[in-house]
Amino acid sequence: MTHRVRTMRAVAGRVLPPGGGRPLPSVAVQGPGGTGKTVLLAELAAAYRAAGVPVVDAHSAPPVTAVPASGSVASGDVTSEVAVVVDDGHRLSPGTCRRLRDLVVSGRTPVTLAYRPWPHGPELTSLLDAMGPDRHLVVLGHLDADEVQEWAAAELGPAATPGVVAFVAHQTGGLPSLVAQLLRSLTPGRPDGGPTVPADVLDGVRANLVALDESDRALLHALAVGTPLDSEVLGDVLELPSRECADLVTRARGGGLLLPGGDVVPLVHRVLLDLTPADITRQIRRRLLGALLDRGEDALPVARGLAADGVRDPRAAEVLAAQGTSALRADPELAVQLLADAAATGAPVTGLAARRATAAALVGDLDGALQWADRALHDESLPDRARAAAVSAAVLARRGMLTRSAELCRLAGPEHAGSTALALLALGDATAAAAHLGAEEGPTSHRGATMVAGAEHLMAEGVLQSVRPAASASDVSEALSTLTRAATLLEPVGRGVLLLDTPAALAALLALHSGELTAAESVLDRALGADVGGPPCRPRHLLLQAWTAMLRGAEASARALAARARAEAGAALEPRDELFLRALLVGLARRASDAPALSTAWERARQAVLRHPVDLFTLLPLGELVVAGARLADADRLAPHLAQAQALLARLGQPPVWSAPLHWSAAQAAILTDDPAALEPHATALVAAARTSPYAATVATAGRCWVRLLAGQVDAPGVVAAATGLAGVGLAWDGSRLAGQAAARAVDARDRTDLLHCARDLATGEAPGAAPAGRRTGDAAPPSRAIAGPSAQPALSQRERDVAELVVAGQTYREIGGRLFISPKTVEHHVSRMRQRLGATTRSDLLTRLRAELAQHS
Repeated sequence: MTHRVRTMRAVAGRVLPPGGGRPLPSVAVQGPGGTGKTVLLAELAAAYRAAGVPVVDAHSAPPVTAVPASGSVASGDVTSEVAVVVDDGHRLSPGTCRRLRDLVVSGRTPVTLAYRPWPHGPELTSLLDAMGPDRHLVVLGHLDADEVQEWAAAELGPAATPGVVAFVAHQTGGLPSLVAQLLRSLTPGRPDGGPTVPADVLDGVRANLVALDESDRALLHALAVGTPLDSEVLGDVLELPSRECADLVTRARGGGLLLPGGDVVPLVHRVLLDLTPADITRQIRRRLLGALLDRGEDALPVARGLAADGVRDPRAAEVLAAQGTSALRADPELAVQLLADAAATGAPVTGLAARRATAAALVGDLDGALQWADRALHDESLPDRARAAAVSAAVLARRGMLTRSAELCRLAGPEHAGSTALALLALGDATAAAAHLGAEEGPTSHRGATMVAGAEHLMAEGVLQSVRPAASASDVSEALSTLTRAATLLEPVGRGVLLLDTPAALAALLALHSGELTAAESVLDRALGADVGGPPCRPRHLLLQAWTAMLRGAEASARALAARARAEAGAALEPRDELFLRALLVGLARRASDAPALSTAWERARQAVLRHPVDLFTLLPLGELVVAGARLADADRLAPHLAQAQALLARLGQPPVWSAPLHWSAAQAAILTDDPAALEPHATALVAAARTSPYAATVATAGRCWVRLLAGQVDAPGVVAAATGLAGVGLAWDGSRLAGQAAARAVDARDRTDLLHCARDLATGEAPGAAPAGRRTGDAAPPSRAIAGPSAQPALSQRERDVAELVVAGQTYREIGGRLFISPKTVEHHVSRMRQRLGATTRSDLLTRLRAELAQHS
């Protein structure tokens, strides 16, 4: 038995108490159609009859003069010969209302009246007033979710799953009559392919709608197609006076087919649209569109409805195109749909092509973006042609076609001069890049005023600062600051940015080339948090995070981030990202000494190299592959690519920050092949770069140690210092290998022990500590943590420090996420990374180490 039925029987019990008792003089039952008034009247009538009191309707009710004043007892204390029970009181004639009013006023006969809340004639209002304050008022309405759940459980038993209940509640809007029909048809034994509305229920709703007055049905149909509950708008759409529309709305509410918020019950909405001929629906939508546009109101839902119906309407096309353009940055997925709808309603396809290209690129459909952009580029008269050029330039940059990308940036206009300069820098033409930036800043400058244009300029400026042949450490620091400012500038516009590359990616690359791993992590964390560049740029940022993790020695994190990058890309990575991924997997296999995995990863990486030409921003993966090629005795395959990279760096004047890592990789390759002659030029280049580059100075020192090792000379303290220095610039694995090879060649047992300790500590992510037991007095001690470099810098990024402070304060992951506006999962990722980096084995150990780290660098 449902809650609603129990309520009805309780009302019946109060109206006519069991065991004999005087009935209430009058009962008013108010509720829209379909809410159960008739069911309640049936319960009341049954109670009267069980008490021996005949029940009559309005037409059979006796006149007041025929009702005895007292003394007629039918059962117990009931003093009436009859009880009057009237349904559909809103339909009573004026005369019947007056007659019932007289009975109520006489107080001699109990009257029960059920009626809809609207509309009320004056006679019905007078009758209700006559019932007075002594009447028992029952107000019925739509069922809430709990009542639907209880009813469904009674009807369906275990089959009343949350999904089924939610389906019934939504489709019926909680209208009891519809709930009853739908639950009766949803039998427990039906196959579970997700609940559907049975045909007999649809037929019943259809029959009820057909029985409605034509004007009532027209009103519901107008509301179903999206007309707001506004009598003036409804009047324009239905071509009726506003007052008449207001009366129709009142009747519709009373009929129960409108929800309290004014929406048509979903099941009725569906049947109405199916029942009404398509041409009438289109006509109503067109009228509604005009009415809304005339009032300056939102017409987008109506325009989308016309598009779904395949209606070509210039006003709808204009609305859809304008809204699609506005959504490009805030919601690219929506922009894709709206611009497609605009084309479906008659907007010129070519005129929309550039905007559709932009939307496709922002959601990651780069092939579709190129196709749409190409259509726009073919028509030189299009005002949007520059937009199409910018889209093609951004996509082609991800595919390694930077020469064409630079040409398209020029076509995109002077506001994209920063991107033109960036493409030229990537190709090694700093002179032309500087000229473009200089022209942008001249007296006739056309530099765009948008944040994106500003970021493009800063990106090119930052890279240009870093490629100066004599760039010092302060120049590189300034360049990193410029790129970081560009990244910050783009964070507010987030995923609506479409560029050749993101400033965060470039800042991370420069930081990795400089050994500044914490800076790389920080800028990438912020870019991922703001979703800069949207889906096309997420793999790029994740892969650079993975590369940073690999250099940290966090190989498990690196693999997890690489897997996320592949998942974000969907079907396939773009060539630039594919090259980074394949080189990353090669690097992980090499560091794990996993020969089979290295061989497999190498073959795939070779294919990735073929798909992406060498440029300034792919030197990092190229360097990793150069070392792996030497390890596998297959370096000749990379010789042309290495030659192209060296020529590019030569055109730029051998900028230390970009050339040093590649020289170090080539030196490592020479060491692996035991080729001192091949090592010498790279060691010389590193020594030359060491004058202005701390990174180059560190690897140059390590290079000299390798040269001595190859010559059979082992300087244990010097090797420990060099190996520790490598760890300080993100090359801990290389440092461990240097120390290990030195240990293998050391003659003195204590030197061998010291070198093995150093190799082990670096391999496990620990800087060598105090002199091991057995170190000879007078030997040079390895650099202390304060001197070595890596530990003198904070071990945690700024975001990790923020998380650490809240972890130490005892907050949960959810609370921390709420404070820092990140997800609890991201908080968990930060904590896991801090645990690994700090070497904590338990939670209490982690808290101790975090407190120490925060205190040390506060």
